[in-house]
This record gives sequence, structure tokens and C-alpha cells, in this order.
Amino acid sequence: MPPGPPGPPGPWRWSAAAPKPGIIPLRPLALGEILDGTFAAVRADPGATIGVTLAAAAVVETISTLITIGTEDASTTAGLLGTAASLALEFILRLFLSGILSIVVSEATLGSRIGPADAVRRVAPRLGGLFVLTVAVTLAVLLGLVALLVGAVVVGVYLSLATPAYVLEGGGVGHALRRSVAIVRGSWWRTFGILLLAALVSLMLSAVFAIATAIVLAAAPGVFGDVLDGDLTTAGHIVEGFGNLAATTVSTPIIAGAVVLLYVDLRIRREGLDVTLAEAARQRAGQAGPRG
Repeated sequence: MPPGPPGPPGPWRWSAAAPKPGIIPLRPLALGEILDGTFAAVRADPGATIGVTLAAAAVVETISTLITIGTEDASTTAGLLGTAASLALEFILRLFLSGILSIVVSEATLGSRIGPADAVRRVAPRLGGLFVLTVAVTLAVLLGLVALLVGAVVVGVYLSLATPAYVLEGGGVGHALRRSVAIVRGSWWRTFGILLLAALVSLMLSAVFAIATAIVLAAAPGVFGDVLDGDLTTAGHIVEGFGNLAATTVSTPIIAGAVVLLYVDLRIRREGLDVTLAEAARQRAGQAGPRG
């Protein structure tokens, strides 16, 4: 998705029935359509959304659980190092999945499905820059946090679309940061509201698994340990790891999908991206030919 022409394309075209080659109609989206499109992307391509998230999260959660078990009775220094390692793994997981899901959801807007291997192959050359971009956004938010909590939120929202801009437009890190600010400018409150709602939906889904996991752990304290004090046995840590894995697998595509669809929506409103997407969908449909 290269940058579109400057300025909005005019509202006259949006009054007609918009084409819908994939998970969303190619016109400015309502809040409900962004959330519906996020869930539709998961249903349309579960292998590249849930499947990739589950596989990647399973690896990270397994390693993190082993680290937790191995450092439980170790020194304070070892425990801190273990915690730092687990946080680093979680950071890398989120970075990897944000890039993968940006590609998957963008394909879904055109009515296309992409296999997990192809999605990984497409994002792999961008992972180094995606890491730099994520660090840059994190530092910018922290600088805003140093100033004021409000400053961190403002900066975070302005830079919230940097990942899809970087992955889908093909420019560098600086380009992605500038593009995110340019796309969000003038729509900060709407962007903030949609991201907040998506985060709340994701949080509620995660809470379901967290509560279920806590109930399982509390049901057999002799087997799993004391969940209230955090003094879990090896079996307890394993159960906790499965709960974390389920929560990550379900919640991560929601946030990533909402960010990508918000990016598409704002570019439709500002740059006439709907014309580009509709033409791309027609070309793909022509290349695919009739089914029989």
C-alpha cells in the first residue's frame, strides 16, 4: 500500500454502494465496521491469524515458563535476569506478530488469504527495521511519559499507525513515523477512542482466560500451589502458561487488526485509498479467473 495522493477524494463517491471485495467495504468505516472487520479477518484466515499467533506465543510462553520454574528458588539477581529475559521475549513476540498481522489483515481487505509461511516470508526482510521502529515508538512514548502521562498518550496515539505504515508502504523507519503522524493528524480523538475500545475488548477476552486459569489453580492448591501468594508448583506454572498462551492467542489479533483497519480507514478518508484498493481487487479477481 504505497502513499496515496494528497487530500481527500471527495464525499460524492462514498454515497454510492461501496465495493466489498474482502472483510470491509471500501469506504470510510464506522466504529462497528472496524471491530467487525477485525473479527472477520480472524474468521477469513484463521491459519495466518490464530495459527501464527498460537505457534509463536507457544514458543515464547514455553521458554518463559521454563525460565520462571528454573529461577523460582534462585537468587534475586537470577530472578531479575529471568524476568528481564521473559519481558524481552514478550517484546519480540509482539513485534513479530504486529508485522505478520498487518500483512494478513491488509490482504483480507482485498478478499485474499495468505498462508502463514507466505506471511512470515513477506515480513522477514522488515523485522530489523520493525525492531528499530518499535524501540523508537517506545522511547517516544517514554519521553512523553516523563513529561506527563497525557503526553505519553498523545505521542502513543500519533505513532500508533507506524507499524502498518512501515510494513505495508515499504519505506524506512523515519518515513513510517512521519506517515503515522500525518495520517492521525486531525483525527486524534477518533483514533484514540477506537484504539481504546479495541484494547478494552482485548482486555476482556484476556480476562476470561485469566479468571478461568485462576479458578483451575485455586481448585487444587495441593497440586498447583497457592495462586494468591504466587507460590506455584511446577504444575501450577505450566497451567498458568497455558492460560497466558490462550489469552495471547485470542487477544493479540484483535488489537493488531483494529490498528490496520484504522490505518486503512484514515487513508481512505484522506488519500482516496479506496480507489487503489478497489482497482487492486479487480485486478486480482481478473487474474484468478472464473471458478469452476
